[in-house]
Amino acid sequence: MKLNRKISLATSLFTTVMILMIGLLVFKQWFSTLETQLEFSARDLAITISGMEAVQFNLTRSNGSIPIQRKAEELKLATRTQYIHIINAEGIYYAHTYPGFLNTREKDPFILDQLKTPYPEMVIRHLDSSPLPSIEAIAPVYYQGELAGLVIAGMLNGRIYQDIRLNLDTFILFIILAVFISIYSSGILSYNIKKSMHGMEPEEISRLLGQRAMTLENLKEGIITIDQNARIVYFNAAARFLTGLNSSDMNQPVDLYYFKEEFNQCLELKKALHTDLVSPSGLALQCRFEPILDDHGTAVLGATALMEDLTEVRARAEEITGIRQINEGLRAQNHEFLNKLHTISGLIQLEEYEEAIQFITGISHNRKEMIARLNSRIKDPSVAGLLLGKYNKAQEQKVSCYLEDNSFLEDNTGLTDQINLILGNLIENSLEELRDSAEGSLMVKIHQKPSSVTLQVADTGSGIKDTESIFLKGFSTKGPGRGLGLYLIREKITRSGGSIEVNSQPGNTCFTVKLPLPQKKERE
Repeated sequence: MKLNRKISLATSLFTTVMILMIGLLVFKQWFSTLETQLEFSARDLAITISGMEAVQFNLTRSNGSIPIQRKAEELKLATRTQYIHIINAEGIYYAHTYPGFLNTREKDPFILDQLKTPYPEMVIRHLDSSPLPSIEAIAPVYYQGELAGLVIAGMLNGRIYQDIRLNLDTFILFIILAVFISIYSSGILSYNIKKSMHGMEPEEISRLLGQRAMTLENLKEGIITIDQNARIVYFNAAARFLTGLNSSDMNQPVDLYYFKEEFNQCLELKKALHTDLVSPSGLALQCRFEPILDDHGTAVLGATALMEDLTEVRARAEEITGIRQINEGLRAQNHEFLNKLHTISGLIQLEEYEEAIQFITGISHNRKEMIARLNSRIKDPSVAGLLLGKYNKAQEQKVSCYLEDNSFLEDNTGLTDQINLILGNLIENSLEELRDSAEGSLMVKIHQKPSSVTLQVADTGSGIKDTESIFLKGFSTKGPGRGLGLYLIREKITRSGGSIEVNSQPGNTCFTVKLPLPQKKERE
């Protein structure tokens, strides 16, 4: 059974039982009150009749039953009393509900004992012998100081039921209405509880909280959260590593820590804050502080800090922008020059002057040819510089690197950054593939059309077995921490409206990328 139904059923059952119990108590108290009122009515009536002079006088006369019976009937009709019996000192009836009992003797031992008492007092008794229980008030009648008889005024409890019946429908309606209101209120309560829980069951909430906690704990970014009172209420495992926090720091004031100013400023201004911090261990952190606001965006409920190792952030930035590839290209160029200078130096020391001249001439010719081809065909200096750096790195690896004869790219295409990112990653992947190849070759083609630019990078490596998985984030055959380049390339190409294809077989792998050219206004 779902939680909201359990709550609705439990609250409905509880309130219904409580209402019924209260109703029963009220009913009993009502009955008791009416019964007390009957006792007082019977007492008052009996005392009133016993004090009438006509009754006192006629009880001493032999023919006094006639006026007494008449008077008793009048009083019974006027007071809704069930019966009024009057007997003289010998127990003879002078008034009775049934006239046939007149002048007969009372047989009730209790009443006869009252006649034998010298000075009897007012007595109230409850009788259960009649079809309906009754209340009797027995009052003595005195005439000239002597006991002349007794007045017996009886009130049947049926009158109580009659009085209750007059208001019983209203009482029952009230009980039914109260039960209905309790059930309806229980339904509203369970609905609101379900709504506040977003329709989820406790098991689902527990599972979701567990999943979220696991997700936060497995993040590489450190997360620290404080409440509106500037006390630390949460931090994940990465935050423990980056900032040095431990379990004893939970619920501690943020003012005790080196990031207090940033948190306090975030709470005060209700705005995000970006800054760099240095942890006590000397670790450089890139931090972003975000305020936590209520649904209306007015009250501050706390703040959260997202922290990353600045070294790792810069490493990712270098991989994304291609700076690392350019730096490696420059390093390769420097390394290549050093190797060639060592070769020339050795030839000169061996007095092989002709060989040294031919070696220098060959190097100069190949470099001039490559630079001339780049200058004549690739007008974008940034792209040309990237290709020259990759060419030098390929030369260092003893890999033949070519720029296809029909290649052409004009300056100011508006795609410089995208082309550098794509070519840098694709060429780098090819060079890594050809690292251990004895006769590897690499071909690059850039062809510009009126509305698009086509890029091709082909190599003679061993090929790619799974051409679909290589674009998945984190997929790499080169070890952990890789697999980001091709994923970012495809994401960037897709967002710009382009396409990327790969055809691969052993000895020939070719990536083809098509990018739409921006409009002239966008370039400007």
